Amino acid sequence: MTTQNPWLEFLEEEPGTKAAYFSYGDQFAGGGGKRQRNFYQNSFTDLYNQYLGTLGQQVRQGLMPTGKWNDYLGGFNFNDWYRQQTSAEQRNPQAGGFVPQVRWDVLGR
Repeated sequence: MTTQNPWLEFLEEEPGTKAAYFSYGDQFAGGGGKRQRNFYQNSFTDLYNQYLGTLGQQVRQGLMPTGKWNDYLGGFNFNDWYRQQTSAEQRNPQAGGFVPQVRWDVLGR
């Protein structure tokens, strides 16, 4: 007699996973520019892997995994995540043109 894996429902990709992710597009990329929209469209795999990692940590600690994919996305701050993943130069490449180069001449040469 085989017993069913108690974490199977969390570890198997549920139908509609990508649809659930892309349904948050207005929340994430709605106020951003083209770079932010492209980043959002290309980041499904990274974010889904982060979600699976969270579940894996819970299992390693001997806990029952909690939170479905939709629950994870519902409390996720997409704008903060975007800022953490990309540098200011990547988010605003034109801004560097207004800042003059700085040269530190500490030795006085």
